Amino acid sequence: MKQDRFTALKERTRGYIQKYDPAFVTEYMRRRCPSEAGQVIAQANRLMGQTFIFEDRWDMEPCAVPYTLKEIIWDHSPNQDPEWIFMLNRHEYLHKLLLAYRLTGKRAYIEKLVWYMDHWITSNPILSEGTVTTRSIDTGIRCMSWQFLLIHLIGEGLMGQQEAEKILNSMRSQFSYLRNGYIGKYTLSNWGLLQTAAICHGFLWFGEYLPGDGLMEWAWKELENQLALQVLADGSHWEQSMMYHMEVLLSCMKLLAYWNGDVPKDKAWLLAKTLEMSRYVMYAAGPDHCQIAQCDSDITDVRDVLTKAAVLTGDGRFRFAGFESMDLDSAWLLGRNGICRYEQQKPLRPEFKNLHAEDTGNVYVRNSWSEDSHFTYLTCGPLGSGHGHADLTHISLYYKGRPFLVDSGRYSYMEEEPLRPALKSAQAHNVCVVDGESQGIPNGSWGYDSYGECLKTYYREQGPVQYCEMAYHGTLSSGQDYLVIRRVLMADPGIWLIVNDIRCRGSHMVQEYYHMDPRVKAMQGARGMEGGWTLCSGNISLNLLGQTGFMEEPCMISETYNQLLPSACLVKENRFMDRHTDWTCLAGGDVVMGSAPVYQYGRTEPVSETEVVSRTFAISPSESWVFLIWNRETFKGGKMYLCNGIPIYAKAAVLHCRNGNTTLYRLRN
Repeated sequence: MKQDRFTALKERTRGYIQKYDPAFVTEYMRRRCPSEAGQVIAQANRLMGQTFIFEDRWDMEPCAVPYTLKEIIWDHSPNQDPEWIFMLNRHEYLHKLLLAYRLTGKRAYIEKLVWYMDHWITSNPILSEGTVTTRSIDTGIRCMSWQFLLIHLIGEGLMGQQEAEKILNSMRSQFSYLRNGYIGKYTLSNWGLLQTAAICHGFLWFGEYLPGDGLMEWAWKELENQLALQVLADGSHWEQSMMYHMEVLLSCMKLLAYWNGDVPKDKAWLLAKTLEMSRYVMYAAGPDHCQIAQCDSDITDVRDVLTKAAVLTGDGRFRFAGFESMDLDSAWLLGRNGICRYEQQKPLRPEFKNLHAEDTGNVYVRNSWSEDSHFTYLTCGPLGSGHGHADLTHISLYYKGRPFLVDSGRYSYMEEEPLRPALKSAQAHNVCVVDGESQGIPNGSWGYDSYGECLKTYYREQGPVQYCEMAYHGTLSSGQDYLVIRRVLMADPGIWLIVNDIRCRGSHMVQEYYHMDPRVKAMQGARGMEGGWTLCSGNISLNLLGQTGFMEEPCMISETYNQLLPSACLVKENRFMDRHTDWTCLAGGDVVMGSAPVYQYGRTEPVSETEVVSRTFAISPSESWVFLIWNRETFKGGKMYLCNGIPIYAKAAVLHCRNGNTTLYRLRN
């Protein structure tokens, strides 16, 4: 019976390997992914000497510093960061040894691969109370990693029955441990989904060796409930971190890979959620194809995920946004059929350029899908999980394909690291701060003592212009309430107007922060703008001008976990009584910025900037734009206004004058 069980497993995996075609995939990697293939061999060689670098694209807590463990101690961190232990025990790196074997033919890589799994099993008994090496999330990730290795090792005849069944018996114990320790809050957590996805995938392949006490049925049902609860209607993951959005999405993709494009009807919900989350990723990526460092996220190229999405969903939009040819990691997952389908798939340009993710308060705006496009990310939504930052009304901005204004990142999860709460606070984001108090007060690595209450984000676009209005209610430590409203007008040529409207009784100070990409250099005294700044990224320049002047301060940017880069932040400071309104505008280095008077109907004097902010942007002698934002409700006098002789009724409007012809866009009434 035992032999028959393994014989059936061998036949099943051999059938898969025959379709997967390792020889074809390996030749593809050599020919089409030579740089990645060389990196895999280098990584595998380090693993042969028990040297670890966590540098894969979707490593949750990367560490680029190599550490050699002469003796493998699975619960020891050489850098005092417990996350290093968690990364070590996930075993996501072990497939490099299998790939190195295929690329070189050296059997020693397989022997070391099996040694690692055997050493872990021998060293880590599965205890009901859990250990630092068997946290539930890491156990789910490790079991998923083992499953793909077992499919290939058994199917290619590289592992015998005794070795395989030792691993399968350990996995059986780990699945029981996960089920017995499962708690209700996991239904809303990426932690829970990474467990159930591994269990579901395990039953697709190794059901004969796994617990038969209803675990499979429970895992599938719980996974469906998790996706229904965690993935919102706009396709975003509620935790407000792209890094963990990706972890959930990739887990779904690993499950979908089993059906090779032919998903059964009773799993249609899995395909639907994968498509929704992939669509969100496509819009959230900047023109450099990288995700924004939103909350606890790194700046990471997302094209491999969209490449997988193109094959698994059949949606040509993801083919358009993915790699030109399939990357090594996607080829490793999807095999020959996946590679061929991707090469034959027709790219389809997305029908829309922008996304207002209403459920999470995130807005993504671009003027085109080209790599030299302008791109804006705005956020004002719920905190999400402990991965959330105090980033209400934050703006990140690309100009001509280059990042200029950025999020500061995450750097570390260590409780004793002072930069952890600092990078979560409002001061590390491109926002306004009242009296030096972050609207969200971090408490340690994962908690908050207080957090602002966001209001519903308003977004509208009309032709080449877009408008976003974000607001939140905050409370100072004194108990004083305040309201921050940020209004942002944008136009496709690369023009931005940011208006801040802050209300707080009494005398207060407000600081406005703009953190720059580490590659951007700021120079004071922009051409034709007293008090303005020119921001330069290589040969691309962007001018920034405020109603009052900015000062430059040093700051630190973390583009990747465990890494810091020195950069600079422009800070504007103003004292106000009861209410404060001011503006900041940005435009390309060749755009002349100015103002135009605005008249209320029946009045001969222009209205004040407190009431209506008016900024002009001259693109050329024959083309100009006027941005208009109202900060006050008109409850006295005429309701119509005039600017450049054009009658206007609006709360946010744009005048576009070209070759003597003027077009009025009304973005809010």
